[in-house]
Amino acid sequence: MACNKREPGTGWGAIAGFNRIYAILGASKQCIVTHPSDMCVALAALDAVVISKVNGNRQLPITEFHRLLGDRRHTDTNLQADELIIAVDLLRSAFAQ
Repeated sequence: MACNKREPGTGWGAIAGFNRIYAILGASKQCIVTHPSDMCVALAALDAVVISKVNGNRQLPITEFHRLLGDRRHTDTNLQADELIIAVDLLRSAFAQ
């Protein structure tokens, strides 16, 4: 099946596929596939924050952690090359009470 991530410019077979409406965390002009992780969907619903270490600590909402396919097709996250995840923080919410 055509896949812009594997081979840029070939198109994407998922655009007309049965699962095309499941990309609930976003899609781009290059790709509309679903995220393969149930955990990431749950973390997004809980407003989780990724805490990483690179020249001090950085906090990144989970909804900004994963990237949509664009010109950097081999980069799946918004982490820097030398950045390391040290924690995932779940803020207090109505779900936790």
